[in-house]
Amino acid sequence: MAAAAATVTAAPSTCNKRESDILDAGMPKKAKRGRSPPKEEVEAFLAAAERESSLALRFATKYNYDVVKDAPMDGRYEWVRVRP
Repeated sequence: MAAAAATVTAAPSTCNKRESDILDAGMPKKAKRGRSPPKEEVEAFLAAAERESSLALRFATKYNYDVVKDAPMDGRYEWVRVRP
């Protein structure tokens, strides 16, 4: 039996878009430029998220300790500082 030889030819590309255009298609223009928000804006955003976090609220309710202020609260547990 003779093995059949296959010939492969490359078809010309019909796509007009560059790869970077395709990758950047869904991104806002500011993100393309690599700009980041001002440090103060990032800090304010994270501080607000930390204050309003349901996880911090649940922890404070359960263990009577405010992780945002890093201070004990009145309640079931008595907190004692172990480092000076």
